Amino acid sequence: MRLPILLFLCLGLATQAVASSDQRELKQRQLKQLNQRIEQLRQQLENKQNSKSEQARKLRQVEKRIGKLARDMRSTRQAIRKQQKQLDQLQKQKRDLQQSMAEHRRQLAEYIRNAYRQGRNEQLKLLFSQSDPTRLQRNLAYYRYLGRQREQLIDQSKQDFEVLRQHEARIAKARQALQHELDRQRKQKQRLDRDREQRRRILAELDKELTRKGRKLAQLEENARNLRQLIDSLGQLLEKAPATTRPQQKFSKLRGKLSWPVKGKVRKLFGKRKPPSNLRWQGVLILAPPGNNVRAVARGRVAFADWLRGYGNLIIIDHGDGYLSLYGHNEALFKQTGEWVEPGDIIGSIGDSGGQREPALYFEIRRKGKPLNPSRWCRSRNWFRNLS
Repeated sequence: MRLPILLFLCLGLATQAVASSDQRELKQRQLKQLNQRIEQLRQQLENKQNSKSEQARKLRQVEKRIGKLARDMRSTRQAIRKQQKQLDQLQKQKRDLQQSMAEHRRQLAEYIRNAYRQGRNEQLKLLFSQSDPTRLQRNLAYYRYLGRQREQLIDQSKQDFEVLRQHEARIAKARQALQHELDRQRKQKQRLDRDREQRRRILAELDKELTRKGRKLAQLEENARNLRQLIDSLGQLLEKAPATTRPQQKFSKLRGKLSWPVKGKVRKLFGKRKPPSNLRWQGVLILAPPGNNVRAVARGRVAFADWLRGYGNLIIIDHGDGYLSLYGHNEALFKQTGEWVEPGDIIGSIGDSGGQREPALYFEIRRKGKPLNPSRWCRSRNWFRNLS
């Protein structure tokens, strides 16, 4: 009776394993399709923005290029720190080795001086100068021990010289690698300076164009409309996203507990009017030093990471249940669409993309497309000085 039951149980477990594997494959296909639809949406936005204004198209190109250079420079700085640390370690090892070699040389010199004082054939002298056989045997044993010590010191000195030679080669190689990274950093900075100067000229031309055509107000409204359309489109796509099996605290439970994405000074508050329009700020604008890290406020999946007119290099994170967090005006983005992020993960760096005049982060929280006041979701002790 037991055998059929055992077979039945094994068959059931095998069926569950196959079903679980099929479900994983189905979710992977669904996620791939979701990312493809989001990419199509991103491409449509790009084509739409490029067709609006030549200067806006140039601004998009140069700010995305600045973002890539900023990412590259960040990687270069990390490589420089790594190379410098390796070089420091090698040089310390070299100093330690030189101290060890100096001690070995001192001991060997002492043995040589003693041997010189004994003169030649010191073993024979020792043999004929002793009348006590027991003492003679002990002295001969001691003499052989000293001889072996001398040989070991000579061998150790040879090994030390070889290790030192290898260390010198490693140090030379590390210095060369460090210099390569420093040269690359210098070239990157030159390109970045050129791109920033080009961006300054493009912004001046864009401002003249909007002033001449009286389109500043219309541009603000269009920027807000584009963001709303993007969020609505993302919301529709994300509703069809497969449920995640990743353990995740519900975002609704985090009200008043989130950390702010960056430390800085609040320039614009949620709900305040945006002159010269009647539009309201649907998030907060936080001034911070350029290049400072921007961090995710909660666990989620990146739904959008690209340039959007009026918001620059923008990253949008989906936290489930219709909740989104938005981070705009970044200098560079460090996450891509579809990537998972954890609370506190670095997702970007403070910049002035999107036509900003000073480095800042634009931060929003939304629920099913509706803007929520970030100050009611983030911890009050992390609320920074209001400059509005």
